[in-house]
Amino acid sequence: MNNMRDICLQYGCIKCCLNTEMLLSSSDIVRIRGLGFFEDFFIVKENGNRQLKNLSGRCVFHNGQRCTIYNYRPEGCRLYPAIFDVDMGEVVLDSYCPHRGKFQLSPSISREVVRLIGKLDLENNCVIRHMRRVIR
Repeated sequence: MNNMRDICLQYGCIKCCLNTEMLLSSSDIVRIRGLGFFEDFFIVKENGNRQLKNLSGRCVFHNGQRCTIYNYRPEGCRLYPAIFDVDMGEVVLDSYCPHRGKFQLSPSISREVVRLIGKLDLENNCVIRHMRRVIR
């Protein structure tokens, strides 16, 4: 399947947009800033993770009907419901997704999830080191 989210659109499902904890990479932030949004769309957690903000219980970019940045959404949103299960040590389809049975988990999607996790881990460590320097 070329677009993991086609099924979401087909069913009108926004469950993953509700109370999201979607992590953002630097390239996600740059892409979204290019649309005219700035710091107000994400938060930096104590562990250095940058994640989308929620507004009224849903992703700040979801207006109640649809994602307002759909074509520019974060990499994690594009790959969902494929996630990395830390306990199992592998990429799986998230049990939180009510339509996960409609998705196919291809080797290329699995590789993309693993690549994204590595990228986020690397960037997260850089953010934490930077925060420690600023605090000193």
